[in-house]
Amino acid sequence: VLFLKRAQGPDGSIGEDAYAGGGPTGLAALAMLAAGVHPVSDPQLARALKWLGTLETDNTYVVGIRANVWEYALRKQPDNATWRKALWLDAEWLLQAMNDHGAWRYNNRSQDFDNSCSQYGVLGLWAAARAGFDPGDGFWGKVSAHFQKVQNEDGGWGYTTGGSTANMATAGLASLFLVFDMHHGKQAYSRANPRAFKEGAAAEVLARLERGMTWLGKAGGANTDGYYLYGIERAGVASGRKYLGGRDWFREGALAALKAQRTDGSIPTSRTPVIGTAFSTLFMVYGGAPVAFNKLEYGPGQDWNLNPRDLANLTAHLWSAYEAPLNWNSVRIDAKVSEFEAPILFISGTEAAKFDKAGVAKLRAYIQRGGTILAEPTDGAAAFKASMETLADQLFDGTDRALEALPIDHPIFAANGRPTKTPPAVRGISDGSRMVFLLSDGYLSGAWQMNETVDAAFSFANGLLAYVTDRQQMPGKFQRDLPTSAAEPARDAVLTVARVAVDGGVDAETGAQAWRRLAPYVTHETGATVTDRGAVTLSPEALKGVQLLHLTGKQAFILDAQQAKALTAFVAGGGTVLVDAWGGSDPFAKAARAVLTGLFGAATRLDPSAPMVAGRYEGGVDLTRDVRFTLPARRALLAQGQRARGQQLEVFAHDGRPAVIFSALDLSAAAAGVSIFGAKGYRPASARRVITNVAGLLVKPG
Repeated sequence: VLFLKRAQGPDGSIGEDAYAGGGPTGLAALAMLAAGVHPVSDPQLARALKWLGTLETDNTYVVGIRANVWEYALRKQPDNATWRKALWLDAEWLLQAMNDHGAWRYNNRSQDFDNSCSQYGVLGLWAAARAGFDPGDGFWGKVSAHFQKVQNEDGGWGYTTGGSTANMATAGLASLFLVFDMHHGKQAYSRANPRAFKEGAAAEVLARLERGMTWLGKAGGANTDGYYLYGIERAGVASGRKYLGGRDWFREGALAALKAQRTDGSIPTSRTPVIGTAFSTLFMVYGGAPVAFNKLEYGPGQDWNLNPRDLANLTAHLWSAYEAPLNWNSVRIDAKVSEFEAPILFISGTEAAKFDKAGVAKLRAYIQRGGTILAEPTDGAAAFKASMETLADQLFDGTDRALEALPIDHPIFAANGRPTKTPPAVRGISDGSRMVFLLSDGYLSGAWQMNETVDAAFSFANGLLAYVTDRQQMPGKFQRDLPTSAAEPARDAVLTVARVAVDGGVDAETGAQAWRRLAPYVTHETGATVTDRGAVTLSPEALKGVQLLHLTGKQAFILDAQQAKALTAFVAGGGTVLVDAWGGSDPFAKAARAVLTGLFGAATRLDPSAPMVAGRYEGGVDLTRDVRFTLPARRALLAQGQRARGQQLEVFAHDGRPAVIFSALDLSAAAAGVSIFGAKGYRPASARRVITNVAGLLVKPG
């Protein structure tokens, strides 16, 4: 963004040269908008928009891109009449410029076509349609016919009707995906219409899209070409595919773009540095956006995907609510659990879905890592519903958790700040801190597929996403847990951690998620190695060699005499205990305080001058400042007469040392990246800093 701003001329244009006057400024403005620059409050972007508004052009590329600029700017200021009029004028120009082929060339007098210009004509009118300008079904039908007619036998597209190229394949695919969503996809699977996407025009387009994606996956493209990057992003995002031809298209493209970036910020991957930087920025912003939904690909056939564009339409709609791009991906049941990256996993179908032990274990691990499953019988299919009830029993075998109807006042229905007046019928299971499995008794994906955005299915999804993220911004593909500072050099030091299993160990694996993500963080900050012993019983044998014993949970507990004796002996032998309430659970915090007080006496606030707070040691940080809490935690602290600043730890002392570190506020869920709606706790970055300070004092030579 800084490079694009430095390229701006006194008149407001950006990087203009003799080619396609207005194109560089339009692309630069669109890239800045996508990257979060505000069209009103940022004076340089405002000047660029003013210049674009006065530009008279007869170029399809420029008008198509400019239409997208106006539509994006209108998302930030919907009542801006100037931008809306400009968008309408560009839309009218594009309609008039479309020739008898249902395609475009460079200007509105051309009677021939090329697929490069045509994809920008389609893109411009799609933007106008999003803003309320309806070009009509006849328009979309003509565009569909064109891109089907010129698709090559191998599945790709050429510049006109020649041999297939990667750049033109992305043009054909991105355009056909838009056409399908705007025209062919305006129907849904139903028992009355079970072949909605298995025959007819819709099925034909889906088949062509599949052929095109297969060709592109095999052929690949030049990640050093900004035009290709923008095209592959649009095709990849639209298709919901993380991999093309077995390759992670975003990862490879992002690495290529970042390696090409110069010290002035430019990414010269196209005709000019400004154009290349703009294309590459659009690729990284849209392609690197958070994945809000995964769609589970399970079993034989396509029963998992009866409404092929349900999540595509849903995430596109939710862009507006979140004021940031969101993505969706399909994921195979046999993929690694780390591939299940979205906070919501959607499972649908009509036939009974069967999962083997490995599949059930993977779905259980997904939940433990912070995910929520939303299952839905497509159009009320009884067989699928029964199989999901069975899956729920398998996932929570050995517990007393069962599906229960969500009451009308459940936070899911109001998490986005706008309560749903007539929420859909949904049953769910909580793990004691959050809803982790939901079964819809209605038909949500039908409304998503039809793009009926006024339907309660959309408001429900909006609320569900707010609930599972605790109304926080989701991490994109560039975000990581580790600090941006350089890692501490590796040293001969080891921290041996174990987790307490009490009351049957129900919460022991909950703590495992925290250390899965904490271990690399502690190593980065201290240079020490973390060894996680896993869940152990409170016995002298199990605790031998452990330096840090971690206890977290959601429910009240007690220790029997033998467990209490073992814990006391562990502390007396020099061990340290870290105790925190998962999600800020009051029952757990109250029970833990009672147990610890009975063993070690009353707790005291950890002194701000203590080494654990001041962090004056290898890997330590100052916990008296820059420590952030969730809103419920801040409210709880204020209600207790405390200021929500700095760490809020308490200690139970033994022989004058802080032997037990206690937090009634959540540390573990935050450190694990598990979002809990309404949790009383630290924010993730702060939780990791707090726990790392505890760890940093304990590491010993290996």
